[in-house]
Amino acid sequence: MANFVINKIAECDDGKPKPRTIERIEKFVVHRIGDSLGETAQEIAAAFRDTSKHAAGSYTSGQQPYTWIIRKDGTIEQALAMTDTGPHAKRWNSSSVSVALIGDFTKHEPTEAQWDSLVNLSVAMLRMGFTIHGHTELPGSSSDLKKQCPGHLCDMDKLRKEATSKLHESALEHLLEMGIKL
Repeated sequence: MANFVINKIAECDDGKPKPRTIERIEKFVVHRIGDSLGETAQEIAAAFRDTSKHAAGSYTSGQQPYTWIIRKDGTIEQALAMTDTGPHAKRWNSSSVSVALIGDFTKHEPTEAQWDSLVNLSVAMLRMGFTIHGHTELPGSSSDLKKQCPGHLCDMDKLRKEATSKLHESALEHLLEMGIKL
């Protein structure tokens, strides 16, 4: 099943400079984000900008932190260009891109559609040479030492295994399409 990314960068732009080069990126970091901040990339970006109503924005100085948002229906919205640095994992921001799935994965699993989209996006990140990490798997990525992000019900080991398997499957398909005999 193909996933298509909807470009919402212009609607989520906070006007603050965030440029870097693609060569600096090494990691793909998975997050969860609660429903209270919104259900679309634009709503979430607005919530981060409005620091008077949402504490989350105070952690990011009002900036949109996530490169992609995966909605519950599996829709992937791109909120930042990959060369924009979003404030999502403290000391890892300059060397990573991020995705946030809407939901609390300490209480329930991602929807099947979210999981499929996350796996497919992870395959693309592996093809770019990035490693895959849950937010709190990275040391020093959060001030909250008890934080569970994306949460134990968004199984990062399973994600890495499924994405790697799909990566190898698609590579094999590509070889066969080229007429290479195995």
